[in-house]
Amino acid sequence: MKPTHLCSTSIADCPQILDALAEFAAGAGHEINNPLSIINGRAQLLLREITNPEHRQQLEIIVTQTRRAYEMIADVRFFARPPEAEMERFHLREELEKVIKEQTPLMSEHGITLHFEFTPAGKEEYIYSDPVLLHTAVMLLCNNARESLLLAEKRGDIFLRSVYGGGHWTLTFADDGGGIADEVLPYIFDPYYSGRQAGRGLGFGLPKVWRIMQILGGNIRYKNTKQGAAFELELT
Repeated sequence: MKPTHLCSTSIADCPQILDALAEFAAGAGHEINNPLSIINGRAQLLLREITNPEHRQQLEIIVTQTRRAYEMIADVRFFARPPEAEMERFHLREELEKVIKEQTPLMSEHGITLHFEFTPAGKEEYIYSDPVLLHTAVMLLCNNARESLLLAEKRGDIFLRSVYGGGHWTLTFADDGGGIADEVLPYIFDPYYSGRQAGRGLGFGLPKVWRIMQILGGNIRYKNTKQGAAFELELT
């Protein structure tokens, strides 16, 4: 049997690795989640009985970390084998305003200002897509921009702009957090790739956005600006 040659570039560009991730997630989801469920359940039962503050704090840490492990497995499964989109017609501006409403308090806590610019387009303000997945993608990019500013230890601005033209919407997320190092750029959509030195956190934020854009038939692009980072979502 000939060996399977996996890609030496980004995971996002390699179907073989995505298939391997899917198999891993399916197996890990079963083998790991079962003991995690027992640990989590026992810790929650003990929390009902124990009154010692120090012991309660330790149990709360156990509960929090087991939930985090659940989420990690779920993220791997989402990335490797995402759900099908549930498409419907909805008002784009209204959906974006929901995200702004949710994000503004989080930004304000850290002295970050979230700016929202929506270009009026009349009847074109309605879009045919999956509102839940799109909402998730916008939230993740807002979180990504916020983390960039926090890791750069600065207060700043995040801009969400929407423009309609050429038969599609372009949503731009820009921040003044310093941007991403050139050597990191090929891997920004790879799960758990360490880009902290470039002002980004670890995890599934950007990979999940990339995957959602695939599901929705859209596209995501990135570019460095003089101020920081700029991500563009293209939606038909």
